[in-house]
Amino acid sequence: MSNQPEEGLKKAYSVLETGKPGEAKKILEEIYLFNLDNNEIEFAVWCCSYWIDCVNNLQELSPIEQGETLIYQWKSFEEALRKKKDVYTRAIYAVQTGIFTLALNSYSSLTSDTEKENFRTTVQKADVYHKLGICNKKLGKYEVALTSLNEANKLLPLSAATLAEMADCYALCGLERQAKVLFREAFYINAKAIDLELLDSELIRCLIKQVKEKGYSGPVLQEWVPVFGILYGIFNVKRELRSQEVGILKQHIFETEVEVKNPANNIKILTPRLIYMYFLLLDHYIQKNEMDSKISNILLKIKILDEDVYNLYVK
Repeated sequence: MSNQPEEGLKKAYSVLETGKPGEAKKILEEIYLFNLDNNEIEFAVWCCSYWIDCVNNLQELSPIEQGETLIYQWKSFEEALRKKKDVYTRAIYAVQTGIFTLALNSYSSLTSDTEKENFRTTVQKADVYHKLGICNKKLGKYEVALTSLNEANKLLPLSAATLAEMADCYALCGLERQAKVLFREAFYINAKAIDLELLDSELIRCLIKQVKEKGYSGPVLQEWVPVFGILYGIFNVKRELRSQEVGILKQHIFETEVEVKNPANNIKILTPRLIYMYFLLLDHYIQKNEMDSKISNILLKIKILDEDVYNLYVK
């Protein structure tokens, strides 16, 4: 009898990993009746209960709706987990494996030979490969995930969301140089398009946590993450910008400077966005040994925008 709870948990987790929370819950409830003081069983039952309705309702949805629903619900599940006092890794792993296996199957069905013609636009097709990448990443298949994400990037180049996921996979594979370059790029292209909740690598999770602790959240958090990525030396691997890219960066800076002057715009979002672009231009000037006057001018602009950031940068 002493091994009954452990055997029951293993059996339930095995079922849960296949995406069947209802069946897993039945197994757990049988052993919970004789182990009411077992907190892990209680937590596992809660996990199953959370997902039963969602999984049961999937059959009424199209494949793409199934995948979207599962990913959306996963983010809500993680939010609910943060409110739990005690969590058990084995249970979370089993749920994650089951949910993203279901999502992967849904998205994969869209890329089969018989379904490929159903993509109405290149954007939709790129999004499906992007989501395939996320699912495989969540299942620990990082190289497979990168293959899907590369396909998404070919279909829709320079998507900030896709580049960030690629960076996350590289970081999870221990390839931090590649990760840092892509994270820098992704946040410059469009910080608000990056789903921070789906990023898993320690590299980016620690940075996000540190920025959250400063009181930032939502869209404002997304814009400040790359700024502190520079300040804390995390986004410290740089690539040389081509002359055309420098021109585009300067144009974006000019446009954002104009926006900042308009009191009708959201200065809380525009300020970190502009500071990050200043940082990228500073990196270019320093790499090219440009005149000190150019560097001093950008530093002064940063100081006017946020003196605390300026002091952190120059210290």
